[in-house]
Amino acid sequence: MIIGYCRINTFEPAARLEAQKLYLARLGAENYFCEKTSIFGSTPELERAIEFARKGDVIAVTKPYRVARTTREVLSLIERLGSKHVGLRIVDTPIDTSTTTGRMILASAPLWTLGMSPSRSMLSDLLLFWRRR
Repeated sequence: MIIGYCRINTFEPAARLEAQKLYLARLGAENYFCEKTSIFGSTPELERAIEFARKGDVIAVTKPYRVARTTREVLSLIERLGSKHVGLRIVDTPIDTSTTTGRMILASAPLWTLGMSPSRSMLSDLLLFWRRR
C-alpha cells in the first residue's frame, strides 16, 4: 500500500496541502496523513503514518523537505522505516527505498539532488545552528 504524507509550513496556503494530496493520489496513495507545522515544529502526523505503515508499504512524499529538514534526518527516517520493512518514495526525485536502484541513488545523492537548492540547504543549516545556540 502507498501511504501519502503531506506537509506544509505555517506560511504556505492550504491549497498546497491539497495539491500534494492530489499528486500522491495520482500515484496510487490510499491513505493520507497531512499536517501544517513550522520549520522547527513536531510532526505528529508523520509519526502516525510511520505507526500505521506495515511490512511492504511505502510512505510517499512529494519532496524530501516535506518529510525532513536535513539529509541526516532523511537517512534516519529511511533507517527507521527500513527496520519495519517500509519504503520511502520521494516522488520528485528518483529515490524509492523500496527498490535497489532507489537505495543506490540515495547513497550517492548530494543534498541538492534531494530537492533542496544549495542556498536553501545553507539557510536551513544556519537556522538550525542559531536555534541550537
